[in-house]
Amino acid sequence: MTAYGLVVSVLVLLLLGEAASADASGRIVGGDDQVIRNAPWQVSIQISARHECGGVIYSKEIVITAGHCLHGKSVTLMKVRVGAQNHNYGGTLVPVAAYKVHEQFDSTFLHFDIAVLRLSTLLTFGLSTRAINLARVSPSAGSTATVTGWGNTDNGALAETLQKAQLQIIDRAECASLKYGYGADFVGEETICAATTDADACTGDSGGPLVANSQLVGIVSWGYECANENYPGVYADVAILRSWIVKAANAI
Repeated sequence: MTAYGLVVSVLVLLLLGEAASADASGRIVGGDDQVIRNAPWQVSIQISARHECGGVIYSKEIVITAGHCLHGKSVTLMKVRVGAQNHNYGGTLVPVAAYKVHEQFDSTFLHFDIAVLRLSTLLTFGLSTRAINLARVSPSAGSTATVTGWGNTDNGALAETLQKAQLQIIDRAECASLKYGYGADFVGEETICAATTDADACTGDSGGPLVANSQLVGIVSWGYECANENYPGVYADVAILRSWIVKAANAI
């Protein structure tokens, strides 16, 4: 896991989806196996032939993910595995033609942590490969949402099969308040938070979907540790960023 050095009250934020450089383990904590047919929009973004992040199918040629998953990376090293229960086999591997990270992406605080990529060939939709609609309204505090991904297991290896966990949405202002450990500088206006007891997204899940009412409401972004009750998971708020996603998808 990459340890991202943000020095505010000696707080170190651990990115949920980059290559290892600090000794830590995690997973979709408290999760269960998820059949890909029940999350057909989920994909694995592969860089140099290994799972790097999750992603979400927006259309037959566009995938949404977190900005930090792609920022500064070579497109020639990227492929996307679609329609697969496992990140390392099955489904179809599709090369990436181009990508675009949000112009306001902040690599220090991970604000505007959103990106889109264009596949080199169009996807064929079916039971295990399908797009998901974007939310137009941010989820309300206290509502339930589901996160999925292939984050690391306790022994440091990626999950063999897709995992899911049900979380509760936390009001953004509350997430940024003294009730939790982040503070307003870290929890941007374009983010939402989600957590529940003993369940969370974690390393390897970045870029993946947070879904409520069959709509994409969030993109896994970052968090401190995993399932730490004082540090909820932070997600890019799709409703707030929807206009950028649509515009970028049409322009890339």
